[in-house]
Amino acid sequence: MFSLRLNGLLLRSKIDFALRLKSKIMGRPTLQEEEKRIIQVNIRLTKDENDTVLNYAEASGMTPANWIRQKAFTGRFPTIKLSPVNAALYRELHKVGVNLNQAVKQLHAGKLSPAYLSILLGLIKTQKDILNCLLK
Repeated sequence: MFSLRLNGLLLRSKIDFALRLKSKIMGRPTLQEEEKRIIQVNIRLTKDENDTVLNYAEASGMTPANWIRQKAFTGRFPTIKLSPVNAALYRELHKVGVNLNQAVKQLHAGKLSPAYLSILLGLIKTQKDILNCLLK
C-alpha cells in the first residue's frame, strides 16, 4: 500500500487516486471561452488615485481590479460592505434622521415654532457629516 498527497488529502490506495482523478472535484470549474478574461489593460495611477481605489475596493470587499471593472461597466460605485458595528451605527443614525425629518415637516406645517429651524438644520448637517465619515 502506498500513500500520496493530492491537494492536502492523503490518498491510501491506487483506487482512491483513480476515483479522485475521475471525479470533477479537483480545481475550479473551467470557464467557457467567452467568459475567459484574456485581455489585459494596464493603467497608471498617481499614489493618491491608487490609495483611493484600494480604500474603495477594500470597503467593497473586492479586489482593486474587480472594483475598477464593476465601476467601469456599470457606471456606479460597487456597494460598500459595512462592518456590523458600522452597520448598527448607520441604522441608529438613520432612525435619528427620520425623526429629524419628521420634526422639519412639522416645522414647515406650522406646528412647531420657527426658532427650532436653525437647530434642526444644524442637526441634519451633523448627521450627514457623520454618515460621510463612516462611508469613507
